[in-house]
Amino acid sequence: MIEATGVRKSFAGREVLRGIDLSVPRGSVTCVIGPSGSGKSTFLRCVNRLERPDGGRILVDGDPIGYEPYRDGLRELRRRDLARQRRDIGMVFQRFHLFPHLTALANVVEGPVGAGRPRAEATKEALALLDRVGLADRRDAYPAQLSGGQQQRVAIARALAMRPKLMLFDEPTSALDPELVGEVLDVMRGLAADGMTMLVVTHELGFAREVADEIVFFDDGQILESGPPSRVLTAPEHPRTRDFVTRVL
Repeated sequence: MIEATGVRKSFAGREVLRGIDLSVPRGSVTCVIGPSGSGKSTFLRCVNRLERPDGGRILVDGDPIGYEPYRDGLRELRRRDLARQRRDIGMVFQRFHLFPHLTALANVVEGPVGAGRPRAEATKEALALLDRVGLADRRDAYPAQLSGGQQQRVAIARALAMRPKLMLFDEPTSALDPELVGEVLDVMRGLAADGMTMLVVTHELGFAREVADEIVFFDDGQILESGPPSRVLTAPEHPRTRDFVTRVL
């Protein structure tokens, strides 16, 4: 589903991604771990072109993100076409970014209707999605009336309403009180069980151990180690990975 090759990105002369090669198979869950500032979130934002890589390329389901075939090569997509390409990629951020003036149901309906789906169809699907994330009874609540965990679950339903091929999660529990983390992780476990392809930046190593097919360790803009949770979290090969896992666990 994702094929990243030689991805590089710099900010103000500092290289934060230093040639990332990463493959995410369809229907799998890949968890990205590592210290703050290691480039994890930047890479995630490059996958859906919220950040423009300085080098390398990223394919999602075989299509180059941000580009289209042109003559004998590629050219950058126009903003409208890039927005259309992004519909296949759902993203859930650390902060919920819900529209404060819209109810939970309206937040979920807004994207599909804006993309041209009939409102009745979008509403029916939105209700099913709110039920899926355990919030059917909060359909008419505004974000200010919801807990952080509930807002994040609405954000997940909103992303799913676009019927994405791929879901990206950027530390989706980091802004939550500890007692609210579990309800969001439960929804993500359900998505994984349903076969959704997921790339998850997380510090929740217990969740990664349980759900991930592969764990990727970032440090200083590079991938130092990757493999199944049973190896990376219990017998990491790289000393930096070993030090990080020991401290976090």
